[in-house]
Amino acid sequence: MKQINTKTLEKELMELPELQAGRGLWQNNFHEFDVYDHTLKFAEYIKQTTEDANMIIGAYLHDIGKPVVAKPKIKEGVLQEKSPGMAYHEFTDHEKVGEEMVIKMNSEIFERYGLNQEIIARLVGAHFLPMKGIKEMRKTQNPEEFKRAYNELIQTLEQSDLPIAEIMEMFLADSLSKGKGCTDQPELMAVRDALLGKRKIEEVYEIQKQAYGGKE
Repeated sequence: MKQINTKTLEKELMELPELQAGRGLWQNNFHEFDVYDHTLKFAEYIKQTTEDANMIIGAYLHDIGKPVVAKPKIKEGVLQEKSPGMAYHEFTDHEKVGEEMVIKMNSEIFERYGLNQEIIARLVGAHFLPMKGIKEMRKTQNPEEFKRAYNELIQTLEQSDLPIAEIMEMFLADSLSKGKGCTDQPELMAVRDALLGKRKIEEVYEIQKQAYGGKE
């Protein structure tokens, strides 16, 4: 994979209107940063784990869909806010919308850096896939249910047609770049290690059982 000048790329990408739209766009109480600063943190984590240019640019573009789908978060008729005037938002299907946006972007920037636009789009679309499966695993009441949910997660990740290791690195960087709100790091890393054959799934089950007891 071609290596890139990340400083030059960062400057160019962060000036894109689609990314600038993330400034001041607050997510939820699990996120310390707005969408824009969260993206910067995400990229920092990815660059610590890989020199793969497609993954690096995927990090910058991973939440490109959030400003498009953002809706103020309302709970029991009350607007949820970080502080007065700083509303939290919901971002339903942001990863799917983001993937479509990357596919439709001008190909010039990708070609200039020798990048694969299709793979980057798929990375954007897949970066949140593990969380959906992990939430189902957390709800399980016994080892048999857990194994079924775990195997369903594997099938979902395989259907993305991307290496599971790459998806999990993107996912972990996304989680860690929440800031102080990332309280489930040990669990998420245990899931990653199990998927990569570095840890027994029984250990993951015990971690989740202690943390959630069959509840998400």
